[in-house]
Amino acid sequence: MKSKLIGIIGWVVAIGFTIGVLGLAIFIVFALLSEDEVVKENDSQEETTVEVDTEVSEEDIQEEVQEVDTDNIQSESNFRDTLHHMTHQKVHAQDKWGAVEITDERIDLMLETVKESNFTHQDFYIEALTAWQNGDFSNAVEVHNYIWELKKGNVGRALRLFSEEEEQQYKEKYFR
Repeated sequence: MKSKLIGIIGWVVAIGFTIGVLGLAIFIVFALLSEDEVVKENDSQEETTVEVDTEVSEEDIQEEVQEVDTDNIQSESNFRDTLHHMTHQKVHAQDKWGAVEITDERIDLMLETVKESNFTHQDFYIEALTAWQNGDFSNAVEVHNYIWELKKGNVGRALRLFSEEEEQQYKEKYFR
């Protein structure tokens, strides 16, 4: 009877140990999976926080008015940001962050850069900038919102093109 009891206790301990090892393995797998999810969430939050500020003062925008640095637009992300900031001169949106003045030289530089690139959205950029090079900015709302969506924006969608007067006021305010 005593050896039978020891055998049963041995089996119970072995089963308990097996369950414990399996439980630990499952815990580790779930911990690793949830860690990947946290990293993915943080990555997507970084993208969306770029345009989430609720109130932006004129001083904030003026600090972001920038010259285009040819070394800075070599990555698609920087190129996209520069092009997005250029659209701000042409479109009405509730909120805007950053401003880059549209000039013939800048359009040529951007077009040359994108033609020499292998950007994912290269065809879109070339089509948009070619129209601009020909003096047609009717696509500025589309360009702004396309990039805005790529950046996972949730505030500041462009609603319409500026009137000539509104664009002139914008240029005077940020570029003169």
